[in-house]
Amino acid sequence: MTPRPPLILDLDATPLPDAPAPAEAPEVPEGTDPPARQLLERAARPVGWGLGRTALAALAGLGVLALSVGLYDLVAGLLARAWWLGWPAAALAAVFTAAVLVALAREAAAIVRLRSVARVRVLAGTAATATERGTGLALNEALTALYARRPELAPSLAEIARTAPELTDPQDFLAQAERSLLPPLDNAAEQAVTRAARTVGATTAVLPMAVLDIAVVLYANIAMIRRIAEIYGGRAGWLGSLRLLRAVAGHLLASGAISAGEDLIGPVLGGSVLAKLSRRFGEAAVNAALTARVGIAAMEVCRPLPFATRTPPTARSVVLGALGGTPAPAAR
Repeated sequence: MTPRPPLILDLDATPLPDAPAPAEAPEVPEGTDPPARQLLERAARPVGWGLGRTALAALAGLGVLALSVGLYDLVAGLLARAWWLGWPAAALAAVFTAAVLVALAREAAAIVRLRSVARVRVLAGTAATATERGTGLALNEALTALYARRPELAPSLAEIARTAPELTDPQDFLAQAERSLLPPLDNAAEQAVTRAARTVGATTAVLPMAVLDIAVVLYANIAMIRRIAEIYGGRAGWLGSLRLLRAVAGHLLASGAISAGEDLIGPVLGGSVLAKLSRRFGEAAVNAALTARVGIAAMEVCRPLPFATRTPPTARSVVLGALGGTPAPAAR
């Protein structure tokens, strides 16, 4: 196939249309600034219910029905045999049912809390590129609703409310909220990551079996993610923790930060020194580095606002703080 020759246009001989002048732009009618309530409702719009979720819900319903019928048959059979067997069984079944209902209520509240943080993240993403002042006001309203029951954040919320009348651009609202509200939360989350990395490194260095290493790393990472979500207002239950794990894993895969090798361990310990260390200490350092990266990804996933004016912590600083026995420097 013969390639086409390049097309050359003579700008002097080829007339081009004139660019429109700014005065020719259509006027924006008044009242187009969306109110805060409409923005919040738009961010809180539920995701569509797919076929997979329908199948899982039906399967869960069948499981609950089978368990209920089994408990009923058990209690009825024991009552038919002897009252002193049936009534204790009925009491235990009632306690079990009450405990399950309380656990489900807590899981539902945790999922609602995670969705509240997700709505704030949607508004923050909108505020990063929007031009309407109402977007910034909606962001302030959502942050106030999210942290209204946190007395330690009351001065920060008061500062955000005090400076709101002076701001016009949504980006200014976003920057002010990040500077005033998130520094103590970032510090607490980074300390949680440092403690988890230190625990993983110290524990896996002395455990004799690889299976125990995997169990310790998994438990420490799940506890760390739950703690980070709680710091930022997410309070994840067990079902919420699974959702957070999936989100953190997706973030790690998307950012390409799933591997830990010489790019992290080398600058921390030095390649020549690492080659002379024992195998167990090297594995502990790698596990601590992986935990640090998971923790930083969890911070970026659970944080209600993206890192804009503040610099996120690095895995290298967290590992240095964990292996050195002192907390890593806080994000700035």
